[in-house]
Amino acid sequence: MLAGLAVQIGSGIAAFAQTATRPAYVIVERLTTTGPEDIQKRYGEISKSIVAKFGGRYLSRSQDNTLLEGPGPAACCMAIIEFPSFEAAQRWYASPENQAAAKIRQSGATFRIVTIQGLPRETEVR
Repeated sequence: MLAGLAVQIGSGIAAFAQTATRPAYVIVERLTTTGPEDIQKRYGEISKSIVAKFGGRYLSRSQDNTLLEGPGPAACCMAIIEFPSFEAAQRWYASPENQAAAKIRQSGATFRIVTIQGLPRETEVR
């Protein structure tokens, strides 16, 4: 009985450790532009330090996108941001700093922002 409990606890700890080492990715799509492009440039300058504060980094920012499959056109502008964890991505999005910056972003365009959980990071065995 104790051996079974130890296996369950060990499995729970391993599952927690695996979740804790999984990065998260935020995918940002600009769907429509409703204001001057300089609004988005201003947001881009502000957002870099906010993303970094929560352990994030931009992997891609592009205005040259090609739709490979599915209906409709590709978004005109997209970004992929990596965070160390799903929780870090959620904290970034909900932070007062990001919400204030989002008002700037939203004043000149509409967006779709999705967070996805990454695959487990490989851990080095010693």
